[in-house]
Amino acid sequence: MDHLQFLTASSQRTQLQLNMNPSNKVFTQLKANGFRPRSYVDSLGNTVIGYGHVVKPGDGVAPTEIINNFKASLLLLNDVKEVADKLLPHVPKNITQEEFDALVLSVINPKH
Repeated sequence: MDHLQFLTASSQRTQLQLNMNPSNKVFTQLKANGFRPRSYVDSLGNTVIGYGHVVKPGDGVAPTEIINNFKASLLLLNDVKEVADKLLPHVPKNITQEEFDALVLSVINPKH
């Protein structure tokens, strides 16, 4: 069984949804909020670092760590991928790229 067959067999996603990924616009908008190399506590009491990454146990970031742009970008990529993967099984087959991007943004950063 090749990789695509495995993904198709193990998921309820349609071929369109399987290929749906957040566009660069998502990352551009999230990065526009600014980069913070040191963690801070947001208004909800979360420890946040980089491009809005909420620090969680086991994610490889110490609450007092100072990170660089590269690590912040990796954290952002992982955060966006996690949200997109959770959303995909629930989005309509005919969703547009712009709608999917807006949905991902609204989950990651409800202020958008």
